[in-house]
Amino acid sequence: MFAVVKVGGRQYRVSPGDDFVVEKLNAEPGAALQLPVLLWCDESGVKVGRPLVEGVTMPAQVVGNVKGDKIDVFRYQPKKRYRKKTGHRQTYTRIKIMGDGEAPASTAPAGTAAAGEPPTETSGIQVETQAQNEE
Repeated sequence: MFAVVKVGGRQYRVSPGDDFVVEKLNAEPGAALQLPVLLWCDESGVKVGRPLVEGVTMPAQVVGNVKGDKIDVFRYQPKKRYRKKTGHRQTYTRIKIMGDGEAPASTAPAGTAAAGEPPTETSGIQVETQAQNEE
């Protein structure tokens, strides 16, 4: 079983238990996430969303923030004695997929709307804070 999820404008192929790195998210370590699913594949077949598979989210948890490799930037102007060396380290968020999500209903094709209604687009990630979980 695997799914393609959308995080930070990019798509990632994930399976239950996967641990992967995405661009920095505004979420604290330990926060629970519900990632929108674009494609779902399991033993029963493949469901493709238009743009999302309806009723399916992939549960994930933020492990922590990490820094990427350092990129050296060296600028100079020939014959002018100008040399400048700087560096950059991008910050990333490490995410762990906690479950296998909820399987989509097999009765209707994925991504179809009711008669006469255009498909709705929901974007973004739902972040569940600990305050919401305690209520």
